Amino acid sequence: MRKFLLKALAKAPEGVQKFVAHRGLDYIFTKLVKVELQGEENLPDKDETVIFICNHLSNIDGPALNRVIGDYKPTFVAGQKLTDDPFTGLFKKVFRSINIKPNSPDKAAMKEIIGLLKSGQNVMIFPEGTRSRVGSMIEGKRGILLIARLAKVRIVPLAMTGSEKILPIAKDGNMTGEKIHKGTIRVQAGKPFSVPAKTEEQSKEEYDQSTMDYIMRKISVMLPEEYRGVYK
Repeated sequence: MRKFLLKALAKAPEGVQKFVAHRGLDYIFTKLVKVELQGEENLPDKDETVIFICNHLSNIDGPALNRVIGDYKPTFVAGQKLTDDPFTGLFKKVFRSINIKPNSPDKAAMKEIIGLLKSGQNVMIFPEGTRSRVGSMIEGKRGILLIARLAKVRIVPLAMTGSEKILPIAKDGNMTGEKIHKGTIRVQAGKPFSVPAKTEEQSKEEYDQSTMDYIMRKISVMLPEEYRGVYK
């Protein structure tokens, strides 16, 4: 039934799709799922341009984060397959997003992201690049380093728990078949930080690795130990 409705919606006007997506998410986040924000005092002033980063556990992560940082009007960086899937593609219509090709240097998307930041618009990135299939943090991708260096803005770390239980990843990889469960998603906001400068003693590889660890541990220190994964 869901597939039939999604196919029908795909043929509807853009305005109808956005209306349905908004109503659907409002129902989910008022009747089924509670999103709690902790550390709100750490969030920056709304006139500062920043990069938000967060661990990634589920396809509901983006909509859930939009509930708590939506006032910052962030543009979400999302994998192309989320747009291609009729279920996740529908809900992406409620917030701004940039598609990026996974596991490849998508220069066009990177240029667009940096351009947004330099124009004063906020961006939300999942630096792991994909949802964790193990329920804890996986190794971050280095694209965040290039973006942070070129945009020269501070980074706001967010740590999320519970979303992997709300919308678990389907074992067969079928995102349209994923089911929503009742529960609570918790988001912890950390203090904004800047990427450290490279020292003379560090090689480029050493600097990149240590800086990636620095960035990712800003998220992991706010998570319960079982969520920290490779960044324990």
